[in-house]
Amino acid sequence: MSSEYSTRRQHARLTFSEPVSGAVTSSHAVHILDLSLGGARVEHTIILRPGSSCYIRVPIRQRLLTVNCRIVWSKAISRTEGETGQTGLLYHSGVQFGSMAQDTRTMLMAYLDNQAR
Repeated sequence: MSSEYSTRRQHARLTFSEPVSGAVTSSHAVHILDLSLGGARVEHTIILRPGSSCYIRVPIRQRLLTVNCRIVWSKAISRTEGETGQTGLLYHSGVQFGSMAQDTRTMLMAYLDNQAR
């Protein structure tokens, strides 16, 4: 496991009243359920394996932030219609952010601070 990822949550989470659309890995749609400076909880219909690396795209203030991350946990929570129209599983996963550019970090911090007020 890379030293840039730890196993304990270090940042407060912002939980959205309505999921925010985002994307993870190449182009798989996810709903971002909560977000912090250190990671996010996402809802999706594809398998994301714990320990795997990916990236997540988060829409913030007319920009699309792209952050490298690692899947920390993932579990199936129910059945739903998948991206291909067939019935499949609905998952929730926790992703932990890796290192990010300073301007990305600053924008994310400002967004989280503003939403917490």
